Amino acid sequence: MFKITGLFQTKSDPTFYHFLAEHHGVTMEKVPDKKSPIDFLMDEKYPIWLLRHSLGKDMGPEDYSALSELDYLTEKRSKVLGLHQRSGSLRDLFFHGIKVPCGDNSYSHAVGPIHAGIIEPGHFRFVVEGEKIRHLTIRLGFQFRHLKEEMYRSNISRIMHLSETISGDSSVSYAVCFSRIFEEAAGIKVTESINLFRSLLIEAERIAIHIGDMGGISEDIGYYPLYGVCVTDRGAALGLTETWTGNRFGKGAVRPGGVRTNQKISAVDAKLAFNQLKKTFEKNIEPQILRALSNSTIKERLQGCGQLRAADVDSFGFVGMTARCAGVMKDLRLSDKAYPHWVPLSLHHDVANFSGDAWSRFYLRYMEIKQSLAWMEKTISQIDWDALWSGQTTKETIIKRDYKPGIYYQALESWRGSILTALVIEEDGKVSDAYIRDPSVLNWHALEIAVRGQLIGDFPLNNKSFNLSYAGFDL
Repeated sequence: MFKITGLFQTKSDPTFYHFLAEHHGVTMEKVPDKKSPIDFLMDEKYPIWLLRHSLGKDMGPEDYSALSELDYLTEKRSKVLGLHQRSGSLRDLFFHGIKVPCGDNSYSHAVGPIHAGIIEPGHFRFVVEGEKIRHLTIRLGFQFRHLKEEMYRSNISRIMHLSETISGDSSVSYAVCFSRIFEEAAGIKVTESINLFRSLLIEAERIAIHIGDMGGISEDIGYYPLYGVCVTDRGAALGLTETWTGNRFGKGAVRPGGVRTNQKISAVDAKLAFNQLKKTFEKNIEPQILRALSNSTIKERLQGCGQLRAADVDSFGFVGMTARCAGVMKDLRLSDKAYPHWVPLSLHHDVANFSGDAWSRFYLRYMEIKQSLAWMEKTISQIDWDALWSGQTTKETIIKRDYKPGIYYQALESWRGSILTALVIEEDGKVSDAYIRDPSVLNWHALEIAVRGQLIGDFPLNNKSFNLSYAGFDL
């Protein structure tokens, strides 16, 4: 069954377009029976977080203090319409000030946007009873960068640069997504080697973040043997990307029509560079991961913490890792031609480790690292490395091409989940409108649900186990 995973209304056309996730793919359709944002709010098929991100307007501070606590905490969509709209318009999800009701036995607890550590800004408003969280309201928007507006004033070269800043930990994934759009609009087909190499870069990006996240979760629970090795040896994955592209985060590597490769090394050295990442993982990182996975104290700390049910994934349209850790297979790589012979994880045969808690989010990262390494090793032999390193793929001739004007979209599986981008492209290649939906747009609500009934002191651990993007939301 399809799920709504995006919603777009262009500036020049009152027609709404929604994006449907089905069979590990995404399709775009016009929505003929909806005339206003409130029509969508009344339809339970559309997640409220998605609507507020796509259609929300700045309505100033939110004041719900006049409501009873039960009315504020209710999940019944028909009862909470007033929380999300006013005068026929939807509220946005940015923080403009918020007041929440609290009963006699609970209190309101605010976290952020100023944090003690080095972290992006977000406002988290809790309703807490004793030490347990009854409700969490997340409001973002502190980094609002007018990124889309900047794209409208830019040429393709600058747009590609901007795409890599949507969410910096997914720079390669967004660059691939945007490149595919411009290539489709210009009628250009790239070689199989280019497509496969781009996928290798995406998987190297995934491995680097997963290793870092496993270390971060270990640090949060005070398990320093794994934290120490992850902090240092995640550099092996970043180093591979730097070896291949000249940049540790792959910035500037993926461009419409081709890829830019590191010409300081030979094609032979590039092909062999993967072996160092594999060796570092198997020799240094994996033994410490296996040690952690067998530690009963770590299991007790993580299992049952921040539980997310498969039914929640189905109801709210959560994507990527957030869905898979709850045993729901959502993976766009299964339908992506740039991922031949991709083998999904056997989630249903390992129910205990994919039950949607912090342990599952820890364990899933390990399994996905192994999955990515295995696929990369098989794929390397299918690439024409001499052609990639000949320099012929670096020429951005696409910039001077004619484009077929229209709405183009692409979706692909980044390390965090499916990213979705739609661009309105004019004949000269200029972008006149854009829709960008980071997986975090949907999955921030998963964090709100997962922490209900949890100890307030466990919030940092749960937040870190999801590792969602503030920047990917604050466009």
